[in-house]
Amino acid sequence: MVRASILILGSSLALSACMNSAPPASAPTPKSSDGTALTADKIWVTGTSNIRNFTCRAKQVNISTEAAPEDFDRTKRDGLPAVRSGAFEVPVTSLDCGIGLQNAHLFDALAAKTHPTISFTLADYSVERGDPASNVRMQGLLRIAGTERLVVIHGSVFRNDAGELILSGNREIDVRDFGVKPPRRFLGLLRVRNEVTVHFEVTVRPLIDPLGVLVSSLQ
Repeated sequence: MVRASILILGSSLALSACMNSAPPASAPTPKSSDGTALTADKIWVTGTSNIRNFTCRAKQVNISTEAAPEDFDRTKRDGLPAVRSGAFEVPVTSLDCGIGLQNAHLFDALAAKTHPTISFTLADYSVERGDPASNVRMQGLLRIAGTERLVVIHGSVFRNDAGELILSGNREIDVRDFGVKPPRRFLGLLRVRNEVTVHFEVTVRPLIDPLGVLVSSLQ
């Protein structure tokens, strides 16, 4: 009886910490070789539990892309430089929910030890031109916890005040589609919902195109 009471008390204290902890810190602002501040690439996940909403931000986002400068027809049609390939990768342990215990549960649920990254590889895309932003439909393979699924992601591309091209959007996913079991902790007092939303806002910085266009992140 005493042991059960201690367990419930400990769960309640941990649950209280999960409800009242500070928000996750933002990633440091990247800089170019000459020291000029660049817009940080942002990927974050939002979701809910039966207790509270939560946001987990990626402190590290790795983007790789390849431009297709020879595809003049597509560049003219889209109003954006053509892209041959694109991908992003986020280390699971770079996700920060602002609560150490919640981070540990997240890493465990995503099998971070055996599958240390979440990634998306672009297979195809289409652009609907617009002003000031163009809509982008991206199709590719999303890998979470070692399971790959073909997904479609919608986003928009626009140029910010600094002249940088920004790709942003979001995609709701059911984590069970990737074999992930939503965490249930504290004797079932805390239950995370099955659906989460992945948000992204990344700067497109191709190496080939001097204008800095849609290359570094069609994900």
